[in-house]
Amino acid sequence: MQKIISYKQIGKLAFPMIIAQSVVLINGMIDLAFIGPFGTEAIAAVSIANALCATLFNFLEGFRLGTTVLIAKASAAKDVLKGTAVINAAIFLVVVIGMIFITFAPYISDIVYAIVDNELIKYHGIEYLKVWLWALPVILLSYVLVGLFRGMSDTTTPLYSTLVICLLNIFLDYLFVCGGFGFPSIGVKGAAWGTLLANLTGLLIIIYLALKRPLTRKYMNWRQPFLKQISEYIALAVYVGLNTGFTLLALLSFVYIIKSLGASALAVHQITLQVFNFAYLPAVGFLITASIVVSQLLANRQEYLLLPTVGRICKMSFGVILVTSSLLFIFSATIGGFFSPADKLVAEYAAQTIKLVCFGQLFSSVYMVLRGALTGCGDTRFIVYEGWVSGYLVFLPLAYLFAINLGYGIWGGYVSFILWCMTDCVALVYRLYLQKRYQV
Repeated sequence: MQKIISYKQIGKLAFPMIIAQSVVLINGMIDLAFIGPFGTEAIAAVSIANALCATLFNFLEGFRLGTTVLIAKASAAKDVLKGTAVINAAIFLVVVIGMIFITFAPYISDIVYAIVDNELIKYHGIEYLKVWLWALPVILLSYVLVGLFRGMSDTTTPLYSTLVICLLNIFLDYLFVCGGFGFPSIGVKGAAWGTLLANLTGLLIIIYLALKRPLTRKYMNWRQPFLKQISEYIALAVYVGLNTGFTLLALLSFVYIIKSLGASALAVHQITLQVFNFAYLPAVGFLITASIVVSQLLANRQEYLLLPTVGRICKMSFGVILVTSSLLFIFSATIGGFFSPADKLVAEYAAQTIKLVCFGQLFSSVYMVLRGALTGCGDTRFIVYEGWVSGYLVFLPLAYLFAINLGYGIWGGYVSFILWCMTDCVALVYRLYLQKRYQV
């Protein structure tokens, strides 16, 4: 890579990942739509399971992003042996973790729902969560192979598998949950079985593609020794997972603060959270793009291109999110009314908090790119510590102060969210541009 990456190349890397993330999010909503007719208890049961699984997968995100970064470095350095060792180390760890979850899934599910004082929620939830946990190793192995393709700067191929999973999941939900085509309905747990089988099919597809394509096939050598690579892989995966996992836990803790404001505040938060999840997707794509490109630059000893390249990715990320956030800002009242047609007050407050989220996303558009860049530099420990400080010493205390103590309610809580985004952005700008951690 002899010159700064072009905007076209950035888009080629980022946009397939944004589409893939969107498909996954929509897939979750489709599951909920199929389960909805079974009643409030079924929705509540699935919500508990999904909250736990979302937390787990955030802590295990390091399998995907960690593989991406290490393969990008190995590919740029033309070190096939190291790249193969990375894949084998990742697969070994997936097998170990997967066996643990498969073995203990029934016990975990029983413990999670033991605290629920509703037999119907337990009935729907225990089996649903158990099957979901059985799907975990399948999804983690897919993470590793997705990371392999992304590390080779191929973000389009994994999208094929994601689309197949989504379409097949819809079909299997119709089959298992609704009893389509004369198939006997197995109820709410049918959605979990649909997820498991759809992801297993997607895994087989991506394995086939990885073995078929010369670009990735050279890294698929199961006999390559990998034990020396495990410590580096674990270190990167753990720090990435800690950052994403504890960020989600901070957002979940925010719910407990908002809960004391009453049902209307919780409704406003749920509406705003759905908007936030969609608005957040482009930033994730640019984060991964930055981690790939920076890893390649450092492997090729092209540190002099790092800051200009990161700056260009930041500009594109900011531009895309400025457009999407502006649209959400303009139509915030319409969105609030759509999600809350019966309660005009909830719709009005949701419109205000959506506007605050849109403003915060402008800072996140830069922060996420810088986080990806520092991950590519191997500076993941700082990201974790900074995330703890900003999330648990800035965001949550200020949320409680503004929302509860000072009486600003849900609006005050989302002002603290903006301050959280600003803190993250300033801290990472300082780390990359002033301390120049890529030179260490």
